Amino acid sequence: MSRLYSILGYVGAVLSVVAMLLTPFVLMRLFSRAVAATGIQPDPIYSGGDLAARLPRNGYVIEVNHPVVPKAPLSPVSKFVQLTWTPAAALPGRVQDEVDIDQDGRPDLIARFDVPQDGKTELRVDVEPIGSSRARPLHNATRDSMDALITRVRGGIVVRVPLAD
Repeated sequence: MSRLYSILGYVGAVLSVVAMLLTPFVLMRLFSRAVAATGIQPDPIYSGGDLAARLPRNGYVIEVNHPVVPKAPLSPVSKFVQLTWTPAAALPGRVQDEVDIDQDGRPDLIARFDVPQDGKTELRVDVEPIGSSRARPLHNATRDSMDALITRVRGGIVVRVPLAD
């Protein structure tokens, strides 16, 4: 009888481990729907804000988001605007684009960066404000800061440009 209890104990332990490993995959869909139903959205500091405009170029698009203003008074992130060049595969080897970030019909900045064939190569961007633009300049920026960076995200290249107060 004790042998039967031992076997049942081992079977129970194995089934518990299997259930523990499968539960996240089985319940993830249910959990995702439950969270989405609450209306919770990620903070724009992480998402980059809502889309404001799509600027078509020759074979690719520049997506300009609304400016992000941190809500926390002591936030380590300052105001920024997020730009996304998509699809990255359609970009030329050297990108140099004038971008209108405030939708007034005049370019506010020039963004320059190389697009290496190797997707693991670190990207670097230069941003030069034009005229009385609120954009702050970037020189050789990488992804060291949440409000002044360049990185690859979901098939595109994201550039965050800090804005003057």
